Amino acid sequence: MIAHSLNIAAPPALLSQGLLSSRIAVNRLAVGRAQLGLSPRVPAEDTFILAHYLTDLPHHELLSRGRPKIVQGYEAGSMRIVNLVDEFSARITHTHQSVVFYIPRAALDEAAGQAGIRRIEALTCPPGAMDPVVRHLAGALLPALACPKQASALFVDHVVGALLHHLMCHYGGAGEGSFAFVKGGLSPFQLQRAKDVLAADCELDLTLGDVAEQCGLSRGHFAKAFRLSTGTTPHRWRQRCRIDRAQRLLAEGALSLADIALACGFADQSHFTRVFSRMVGEAPAGWRRRRGR
Repeated sequence: MIAHSLNIAAPPALLSQGLLSSRIAVNRLAVGRAQLGLSPRVPAEDTFILAHYLTDLPHHELLSRGRPKIVQGYEAGSMRIVNLVDEFSARITHTHQSVVFYIPRAALDEAAGQAGIRRIEALTCPPGAMDPVVRHLAGALLPALACPKQASALFVDHVVGALLHHLMCHYGGAGEGSFAFVKGGLSPFQLQRAKDVLAADCELDLTLGDVAEQCGLSRGHFAKAFRLSTGTTPHRWRQRCRIDRAQRLLAEGALSLADIALACGFADQSHFTRVFSRMVGEAPAGWRRRRGR
């Protein structure tokens, strides 16, 4: 949406699928000299835009229906939230980079419903606010934005879900005490079912909602309960399952590293090698050689 209005073709993008009725999109925008000047107007839509600035922006003008709305600069690490329910355009005077989250009203309503809290009427913050939680969560997505095709849907859903929770608490008027936190973990049946789903079909890219549905729980409830039961996140558990399967295939010695990468759900051999090396402590080729294969 914003990228299109700025004539930025195909910016790095992620799509969270953790909610059933709507999707939250994340873009990394690099605004260059070609985008300087007055941007076209963005059509009105009930969608919240969170912009987290990766670089300093000395001066920026946001206009609503042609009239100045927010005129100021932004430090690297700061943020701004606006609702596109008003028609916006921007006067851009400096190149800059940012991570932009697109949160439709339907997604915010569903997240509030899953959390068992009242409807969030608006997300608001002082333009230029410095929020370390938003900074760290946006930063966690930067490697995924660098290689969107290699990004795990479980990981993206987990980070975006944490961001939504934080925004509702701190910028939507729902204090932490409003949330019905999970007091216990999954039941033995639910835990076994979740493990079975996460371990099966490693080549598929599951979403958090896929696994939660198998346990009869909302996405947010499931993520908290799973962590209480296992001490880790569903994404990390599934990564461990993929590496375990890869080690079995490596030990058998019949498949190439590229074939093993695809069979275990990695985007390609280099992605497989990076994850394997991080989790096992050595590259898969070396691990196989030490076992005489």
